[in-house]
Formats: sequence, structure tokens, C-alpha cells
Amino acid sequence: MKRLGGRFLSPTDYLEKSDIYDMFGIIENCIGTPGTAGFGVGICPPTKLPDGFTPLDGYSHPSSPNYGNYQFRDGSVMVWIPKFYYRIHKVQANITAATQANPCNITATAHGLITGDKIFICNVAGMTQLNNLFYKITIVDANNLTLDGTNSTAYGAYTSGGQIIKEQGTVRPFNFSLTTHALNSVSIVGTDIFADTTTANANGYALHRAFIDGGAEKGGFFVDKYLISKKNWGTGYIGSSIKNGNPISTNSVHNPISELTAATLGNIHASMVDIAKARDGVNGAKNASSIFFCCSRFIHVALALLSVAHGQISQTDTFCAWYHATNNFPKGCNNNALKDVNDTLVTYVGDGYQNCGKTGSGTPFAKVTHNGQDCGVADLNGLLYEISIGLTCIAAGKSITAATQANPCQITIASHGYSTGDVIQITNVVGMTQLNDKLYKITIVDANNLTLDGTNSTAYGAYTSGGTSAKGTFYVAKQSKAMKEFTSGNTLATDHWGATGVAAMMDALSAVTVASMFKTTGGGAFELRYGSGAYQVLGEAVSGEEWVKTGAGLIKSENSIDASGTNLFGLDYYYQYIVNELCPVSGGSWYHTANAGVWSLYWGVTRSSSSHSVGGRLACYPL
Repeated sequence: MKRLGGRFLSPTDYLEKSDIYDMFGIIENCIGTPGTAGFGVGICPPTKLPDGFTPLDGYSHPSSPNYGNYQFRDGSVMVWIPKFYYRIHKVQANITAATQANPCNITATAHGLITGDKIFICNVAGMTQLNNLFYKITIVDANNLTLDGTNSTAYGAYTSGGQIIKEQGTVRPFNFSLTTHALNSVSIVGTDIFADTTTANANGYALHRAFIDGGAEKGGFFVDKYLISKKNWGTGYIGSSIKNGNPISTNSVHNPISELTAATLGNIHASMVDIAKARDGVNGAKNASSIFFCCSRFIHVALALLSVAHGQISQTDTFCAWYHATNNFPKGCNNNALKDVNDTLVTYVGDGYQNCGKTGSGTPFAKVTHNGQDCGVADLNGLLYEISIGLTCIAAGKSITAATQANPCQITIASHGYSTGDVIQITNVVGMTQLNDKLYKITIVDANNLTLDGTNSTAYGAYTSGGTSAKGTFYVAKQSKAMKEFTSGNTLATDHWGATGVAAMMDALSAVTVASMFKTTGGGAFELRYGSGAYQVLGEAVSGEEWVKTGAGLIKSENSIDASGTNLFGLDYYYQYIVNELCPVSGGSWYHTANAGVWSLYWGVTRSSSSHSVGGRLACYPL
């Protein structure tokens, strides 16, 4: 229990009657309650079940290993994920001072609060006794307030920092896990709590982007329980979600995707878009009206967010097998020895190629699912990277001809055409090699010169020659477009790549948004990880580009990542890179150790890339 002014908060301050109902009843199309049986999957309404799907035995019972599990006619096992709303609390104001007084006075410029408001305080340095507690307040003026009933005269002296979070809405005014995870606390509820998105938004909750497709809100989605493997279908071959299969990769040396009938493009990443359309086709051929698509980045992130919320509330491994005091996230095949780098009790059966495992062969199985239960989606941490559509980049390079040893470093690029605030990537410089393989935010000097913000190159080696600067425009799928509409090329109006398809099917992210999703100050290295101390990782917005970023697992700001990461986000890879025809991949592979994980995102591969460690899974929306 935690203090609110002169009293304490108990769990009942956070829970509504519907939570108690969830514990004893079965609610159709409900995401469930974090920390309990069946959370993170659900029952598809029968009227929405597409043709060819059959519920597995036990699909309606939260304690069953088949809860929310369905089988398509090819034998593929898919999991139903009901629509959910999430909340990451908004910082109401930043604290700049706190007095040792009775009552304690807090200074927070333009705080926007009123007397009687309930607030939560975190991340104060010095006067740490204020942290992770709830308070009622009395307003002094526009920049000051007092904490009712709080005598801080014996507290440590305030030195710096601190944030105020204000209660939001009338339903669950605070996230239950705030006291432990502060700005990275995640709350998830279903349609049993909020009847519609408007009501959810009014309480600070956002509908996840994964539940918008073709211009409409969807009641949920089906996603493959296992990575796809080769299956005979009539006279051809398709990719199916089958337990203990040999996972398909996009390279000739490892269960090649080219062996599937619809993969006419051969062993490249774009083939995953084509083979998705063959699952409900004939003899392995593409079905122009297919409901299936290569799993989107939004769906991957929705599963990762469910994992975080479940882990934050779970206190034991009863309903979350991978629960751990430190390494509290789904496990997988990632230590290059058919085990998990954080839990060597997890073992896999090899598929015969290096140390890649068979699909769904991890034991204990519940430890390798997104919700720590047998009913969950498997192998999101390692095994193979998964191609993730819905996000791409159009990029071009320019030649660098000079770089100064100065603070800030000045770069010469003839007729660069850039703007102040743009993000560029520098590679292949000779001499001043410290500039290479990093991203920078820039300030324009003139048509041929620019400076690298925060980069002091006075002690760098002298520039001698060469170097390339790349700038990209990043795109996300339009909400009005259905994921199943994307095609695999780079010339057509429906293609996922190329200027024509991108213009028709995707929205460009603004330069300001792009700048916020990279670490650039002083030069941002490619290989970074999710999390950085107590900084907020994901944005809290319920609409707009920040909401889109969160739905795609893109960071709130450059403070959200660093070289070490945090255990809350699995120390997972955030490989920032600018490349033309970007084809992002998620999850990591069997040899990526702590880089792998449910949040892992690699930006460095393209439509035409080929890799022995990249595969995928399929998804579809209901009728």
C-alpha cells in the first residue's frame, strides 16, 4: 500500500467491479486482467470468425493451454488477441524545487493543477523521500503547490529533477504499477472497461494502433502462434504456423522461403508479403483476395506491450511462467546454444542448422510465450528475426567533401538540400573516422555546409577524404489502408516499397517526429538498447504522431535509449539506421543473446535483403 497525503492507497483504489468479474466469469473478446489466467488472449466472437477457422478444444477457458487458440484449415494455429486500450501516464509538470517545510512546497512551473487534485511524484534527487508516493495538494500559485499532510523538514535536501503525474479520468485514475515503474508504468484494459475509444481517451487510455485497419477499428486480430514453416498444400507449398516445424528463412542455406510456391521473388525479405497470401489460396499459389498478411510491426509491438503490462503486475510465476525479479520478460532461443541467455533452464530442439530451434519447441513452453502461459504467442524473443511490415524509409546519400576539427564539427556537402533539425547518418569518412556509423541532428550554415549538433570534433583525426551522408523520410502505413492490401514490389500503387506505393499506402512522419525517435546528440551510435535509467521510453499520447510512434515501438525521445538499456525492456536492441527501402525486422535470432527480445527492432535491412536468421509469421483481421 502507498501513501496518499495522510493515508495509504490499497489495490481497491485502482480496481473496478469489472476486475472482480473477470476473476470469476468469462467475457467474450476480453483481453483480461494483467497477472491473471488468460491475460493477453481471448475469445473471438463467433460472428467474426473467418471461414476456415475452428476453435481448439478448451479455447473458451482461461486456464486451458488452448484458450483463445484457433486452427485454420491448413493446420496453422493462430491466437486471437482482443482489442485493448493502454495508458502510459503523462507528465503533468517537472519539479524544479522542493522545500524542507511543513507542509512541503513544490515548485513546478505552469503546473496546471488545482487544489484537491491527487498527484504522484517520482524521480526526485536529494529529497528522495518524496518519490513513488501519492498526494493530495493545495495550490499556492501557478508555479507552486503544497503537499497536504506532508512534513518534509527532516527530509534530505532537494537537489534536482522530479516529475508530477496527475490522476486521469474517473476510471482507474492511476496505473497500479506506478509505484514501481513510474514513467514506464503500463496499464492495459479491454472493452469490458471502456465501451469505446472516446471514453478510453478521456481517461488517458489509447487504442493500440494494431486494432485499426482499412479505416476501421477492429475487435481484435489473429496472429500465428509459431513462426512459419514449410507445408505441402495440394500440389504446392505454403508457410504454416505449426509446432516443431523448421522455421522458414529468407536465405538459401536455411529452410529457404524460395521453396514455397508463392515466393516467386526468391530468397529476399519481400517474399514474405507474397507467401502470406497463399495460406488461403489453392495449391500454394497467391490468393488475390487473401485475408492474410505478413505480421505488422504494430502487431509485434502490441504483443510486446501486453508482455510488459503482465510482467509489471505479476508477482509470481503462477500465471506468468517467465516472471523473474530482474529478467522479467518472455524468454526464447537466443544464446547460440539452443537456450535462453537469461534462463538456461529454457531449452530448444534444434532444426539442424547451426543453433536455430524448431518452432515452438522451447520448454518449459509457457516461458517462451508473450503472456507466460501455454495459450500465448511463442518465440517472440529470438529464434529468428521476423519481417514486420507497416514501416519503411525512402533514403538517399550525398558525398561529403570536408569536415572540420571544431566545436561543433562542420561538414561540407555540395548542394545538400537539408534543413535545420534534420537527422543524417554518416559513414565511410577517411581520416576523421570518429564520425562514422552514427546519426546526427544538424544545423544549416549555408547551401553547402552544416554543423553536427553537440559534436565537438576538435580532438578527432583530421579529415582526409570520402564519406557519405544519408537522410531518409520515414513512413508508416495509413490507417485507411488494410494490411492485406500491401504487395511486395517497389513500383505499383499497392507496393510496400518504392515512391509510388509509399505515396499511396503510407503517411510520412514529420521531421520533428523523426528527430525524436533517434539518439543523435554528439553522434548516436547504431547499436543502442531500449530504456535509459528512469527516462520514459514510450509516448503517452492517445492520438497524433506520438501515438503512431508508440504503436510501432518507436521511442518517445533520444533520452529513451542508450548503450545499456534497461531490464524493463529486456535490454532489447534498438538498432537505429537510415536505409532506402527499409524492411524492419523484430525479435532477434538464435545467436543475438541479450540483443534479442520482444521489443528488439533492427533498421539495417531492406526489401531485397536475404538472411539465414530472418523469417516471419502471419496475421489477419476478423470479418
